[in-house]
Amino acid sequence: MKNRMICLLLGTIVICLATHDLCMGMITKSRCKCAKATSKFICPKIWQDVSIFNQGSFCRKVEIVITLKGGRKVCVNPNTQWLQRAIFNLNERAKHTKEFITEESST
Repeated sequence: MKNRMICLLLGTIVICLATHDLCMGMITKSRCKCAKATSKFICPKIWQDVSIFNQGSFCRKVEIVITLKGGRKVCVNPNTQWLQRAIFNLNERAKHTKEFITEESST
């Protein structure tokens, strides 16, 4: 009887730990993407992609991740002047490109 109780208790502990790890795995995928962000200048010529993640329930800060042409991802401080200027310039370029495409397709 005592061995049965010990086996039942151990089985319950194993199941609890296993489900806890599964739940923690889901939560950690939703956390902030950047543990540390740099303020150093990164030349826009070597950017491949820029991802902006707004604050939400799992991460309470805005995060900007720049993917470089080599595939490396770099977290950048969103408050740096050079980054704000570069994103503004990219948005302006995109506006002009869209207008150009729209004008061209309408004629």
